[in-house]
Amino acid sequence: MVKVWTQTLKENPQGLEDKNWITDQMMANNGSINYCVRWNYSGKSTAAARASTVTALQRSLQKWFDVLVGFEGFPLTKLDVNVVGYAVKDKSLIEGSTTDLDIYTTVDGDGVPECDTRCYRAAHLDGDLSQCPGGEDSRYDISLWLDESLLGQMAGYGYNWGEEFAPDYFLDNVDTENIHILLHEMGHGFGLLDFYDWVPEGQTSFVMMAGSAMEITEFDAWMLRDWWRKLKAARSW
Repeated sequence: MVKVWTQTLKENPQGLEDKNWITDQMMANNGSINYCVRWNYSGKSTAAARASTVTALQRSLQKWFDVLVGFEGFPLTKLDVNVVGYAVKDKSLIEGSTTDLDIYTTVDGDGVPECDTRCYRAAHLDGDLSQCPGGEDSRYDISLWLDESLLGQMAGYGYNWGEEFAPDYFLDNVDTENIHILLHEMGHGFGLLDFYDWVPEGQTSFVMMAGSAMEITEFDAWMLRDWWRKLKAARSW
């Protein structure tokens, strides 16, 4: 683990100063994580797909959460994952009930649908969401970005801002027990590295080494637990 942490500091020397890791989000919200979905896709978003999306995000993030429960003072025992909003190019892309959802039609500088940054936790680490039109109920901590520019690709991107995938990959696998690329990108949201150029001695299969494992392994778990130890000390939790 020492070599992994040394490499972590080499690749991200300011990592402990970043206050927006998923662990930070969980701690700040007492185990609640709110997503906003950036639907950069011409396909329709159905009510059934939206319900499956919430279930998939809960199921996947729960797998990471569970490896921390009870470990060295980790105080949370329950994780509650919600989707509070969708950003779309046109509201007609949203089919069915949108009760309890914020629907955004604004775009970023690249023309990609964007959730209201006034409601984004990372933009308001002081906790002041007074400028968010929906208040605390509209707070989102992280985004799921379904991007049609990635159509047909089994690839993803992730960090503490969220996860990005091709819509077909995510929606075709939404009911899969282990959506391994989602699990991998969520790992980056906790601060875990990619392992393309080197492999820790004795390790041959773990989800953060892309394509080598389909589910979170004990080695992945220990890397997250090590991050918890470091964050706990840095944050005085």
